[in-house]
Amino acid sequence: MSNILEGIKVVEVASMAAAPNATVILADLGAEVIKIEPLSGDPWRYGHLTPGLPPSKIPWTTFIQNRTKKSVALNLKSPEAQQALHKLAETADVFLTNSPLPVQKHLKHTYDDIKAVKPDIVFASINGFGKEGPDKDAPGFDATAWYARTGIMEELRPKDGDPVALPVGLGDLGTSATLAGAVLGGLFHRERTGKGSEVFTSLMHNGLWANSSMMQAALVGTPPMPKYHMEEWPNPVAGARYKTKDGRFIIIVEINPNNIENLREAFGADHLKGDERFATPQLRLKNARALFDEMQGIVAQHDLEVVRKRLSEFGVNFSVAQTTAECTGDEHMIANGCFPDVEGSDGIRTVDSPMQISSDGYERVKPKTPPGVGEHTMSELTALGYSEDEVKALAEAGAVGLPK
Repeated sequence: MSNILEGIKVVEVASMAAAPNATVILADLGAEVIKIEPLSGDPWRYGHLTPGLPPSKIPWTTFIQNRTKKSVALNLKSPEAQQALHKLAETADVFLTNSPLPVQKHLKHTYDDIKAVKPDIVFASINGFGKEGPDKDAPGFDATAWYARTGIMEELRPKDGDPVALPVGLGDLGTSATLAGAVLGGLFHRERTGKGSEVFTSLMHNGLWANSSMMQAALVGTPPMPKYHMEEWPNPVAGARYKTKDGRFIIIVEINPNNIENLREAFGADHLKGDERFATPQLRLKNARALFDEMQGIVAQHDLEVVRKRLSEFGVNFSVAQTTAECTGDEHMIANGCFPDVEGSDGIRTVDSPMQISSDGYERVKPKTPPGVGEHTMSELTALGYSEDEVKALAEAGAVGLPK
C-alpha cells in the first residue's frame, strides 16, 4: 500500500490556521510535512487558552493544525537559522508560507530566495487581502478578510439584528483546501514540465468565492437579497426554519413542489389537504405567511425527536440545526469516517480533512499526534549534514530550538 503524496516533502513556515491546515491536508494524503516554528512554538498551539474560546486543558487547536507533522524550531531572525532553512528547502518539493511579504524578505524566504536553492520548488503562499492594491500588506484574519470584507457578515446579519460572530477558523479551514488544491496543481505542473511554480491564494478571494452567488447577483446589478424574520420567509417549504416544542430548530428544503404531500402526511395534517390556499405552488407562495403559521403550529406541538422521526419516515428533505457537540456523536458522520482517532493520543479524535481520493493500492494516512515544539530539530538537521554538537551549539546560540 502507498500514499498519493508518498515521497513528497513539504516545508511549512506558517502559523495559526489557514496555511497550516493546507499542509494537514497534504499530510493526510501522504506528504512528509516539516513545520518550521519559532522557538516558543506556533502561537496557535496555545489557542485553547484564548479568551472567548472554550477553555480546555487539552491544546485542541494543535490537533487540527499540526497533526501528522514534524517540528523543527528555528529562530529565523538568525542568519544561521536562515541557512538551515535553505538547506531544508533544497530537499523539499513544496515550500508553504503565510508570512507577509515584508517578513518573507526580512527572514529570507521569498519565492526568489527559495527558488535560488531549489529551482523546481512549488512555492505556496497565502495572505489576507491579495498581492496587489492598497491593502496588500494589511494584516488579515478570516474574521476580517474572509468574513467582514466580502459581504458574508452582512449577508448573515439577521433582520433588525446585529452582525453575528464568525465561528473560529471557519474561513481559514475553507481557504486551506483551496491552497492545498493549488499545491497539487503545482505538483502536477512540475510532473508534466519539470518546472516549479508559485501558487497563491488569499482569505479575501476565498470569501468572495464563498459568497459568489450573491456576489454574482450584485455584479449584474441585482439588489441585495432581502432579509426576513423566520415567519416572513417567502417559501415555507423551501428554506424555512421552524422551532420545535423543546426549543430546537429545523430547516425544510423541499424544492420539488409535489413533495408537499409528504409534509402534510408526516404530521397527519389532514385539514390542510383540501385547503385551497395551498393547492398549487403559486398559491403557496401567495399565502406564504398563512402556510408558515400552519406548519409552525404543527411543529411546535412536538419535541425535536418526534419531528425528526416523522420527517425522516416520510422522506422530507430537512435537517436539524445540530450543535457542534451533537455532531461529534452523529452516527452518520462517524460512519463516514469524519472523526478518526489520533494515533499516539489518549483516545482523542480529530476532524478528517475533506479531500477524499480512492484508488487501488492507496491507503490514507491516519492522523498522528502533533509534534512537540522542536521535536525533530535534531533529527532533521543532522540528516542535512549537521553534527549533533553543531546543532547543540546552534541551540545554545538561540538559532534553533530543541525539545525541553
